Amino acid sequence: MIVLSIVLGIFAFSALWPDKIHAASDVVYKPSRPPKDLKAEKDTLPPPVDLKNLPDPFLSYLVRRSRNEAALKENEKHKQREAEKKLAKMKAAAAERLQRMREPRTELQKLNLAQLTLTAIIQDGGKSWAMVRDEKGMGYILKKGTAIGTMGGRVAKISGVQKKVVVNEPYLEKELHIKYKPKIIELPDEVFE
Repeated sequence: MIVLSIVLGIFAFSALWPDKIHAASDVVYKPSRPPKDLKAEKDTLPPPVDLKNLPDPFLSYLVRRSRNEAALKENEKHKQREAEKKLAKMKAAAAERLQRMREPRTELQKLNLAQLTLTAIIQDGGKSWAMVRDEKGMGYILKKGTAIGTMGGRVAKISGVQKKVVVNEPYLEKELHIKYKPKIIELPDEVFE
């Protein structure tokens, strides 16, 4: 009823005063938008959604937990394999480094320490030298840092008081770390010619 009375009221008002009701004579248009740049829009688009990583809202908690545990176990196995590969590379590098240290570069490095006899130790102030002789009678002069022996040893200390030369020979500890063990060449009580 109320709607009918409103409609009749509008009709009566328009019939009595036709000059008061009028439609807009000019249509107003908005200025047009500039065209969109589709290439720029492609750059600003969000990354595509990876449906495999989205959680399933209808999946049971127990199933999800078992899948997560399986994924964690697989991840741990992968980390362990990577660590084993890295350890194998480190072991190979240490073995190669030791092999390079043991390569003979001089005639003195081609002789075993057991083949050498310490014949003299000379000290002058803070410096020390030693002389060794091989089985053929060939003499060699040693100072601190001289490479000696087939095992890649280096002279670490020449002691005139103790009458000995300490040679550090490298070896692999746990196939990974290069360590040095001391070998001692002592001056005999009597040197025979």
